[in-house]
Amino acid sequence: MRGMRKTPCSIHKNVLHMLKLLSLELIISMTYVVTENCIRCKYQDCVSVCPVDCFYEGETMLVIDPDQCIDCGVCEIECPAEAIIADTVPGAEKWIELNRNYAHIWPNITQKGAVPADADDWLKTPNKYETYFNKESNG
Repeated sequence: MRGMRKTPCSIHKNVLHMLKLLSLELIISMTYVVTENCIRCKYQDCVSVCPVDCFYEGETMLVIDPDQCIDCGVCEIECPAEAIIADTVPGAEKWIELNRNYAHIWPNITQKGAVPADADDWLKTPNKYETYFNKESNG
């Protein structure tokens, strides 16, 4: 009806509806990213299970194109280095940017390749990004 004022109850319902839509959008837009645990390990188990081929290979690590990722989470479970996290994890912001940037530079990888012979030696090495990250592609 025209000219009727909204009651506090109807305003409350509208606000709740908007919050539900925002929550749904956040869930839908979630993605996964590769972190520094991958550096010098590159086990690549994640690549073989990815249904949309959204991994890209650098010389020292892999990245996920967050715009391609369909948020299935299969790769996170498969990664022995525990290098893959959801973008909702605190501290993921740095990795989202790095993954997005290098996914547009490095070549796409769709099959598991050779794992570095010393991958296990690097598994628990701290602060790998500052010391061992390489911007070069592996292709």
